[in-house]
Amino acid sequence: MCSLYNVIPNGYVFLDGLMSYLLLFLLLLPLTLTLPNTTIADDNFNIQLDKTAHYTTSFGLYFMFYTMYTDSLLPMDTTISIPLHSMISSTGVGLVYELYQSTPHSKSDGFSVHDMVYNIMGIMSARFIHEVFLYFKEVI
Repeated sequence: MCSLYNVIPNGYVFLDGLMSYLLLFLLLLPLTLTLPNTTIADDNFNIQLDKTAHYTTSFGLYFMFYTMYTDSLLPMDTTISIPLHSMISSTGVGLVYELYQSTPHSKSDGFSVHDMVYNIMGIMSARFIHEVFLYFKEVI
């Protein structure tokens, strides 16, 4: 199994494999909001089907990524915990989808900060419930 960080002889540290492309992709994607043909949704925090979908999907994505990292199906940096990796990956998926919604290719209203808040709430809820289950697993 290869590690996330490789140190080359001249002292530079670089990300290898899939993670380097994923990191580059996530760093460059927010720049798409600065393009002239992107849209920002006029949205609110009222609970709607869209907000519920963002919350529950992000909730499920946390557990999917947790399982994939735990079973070593995805490469990861071993200095960061599996739960944190799962939270970052789930947030990245939500961000990518919201950025896609800001493009003219999407039929949606545009990028919604409110949807991202619901994504993060779903991830935090999943993390909290996961910790509660792990606590009771140790107690029982």
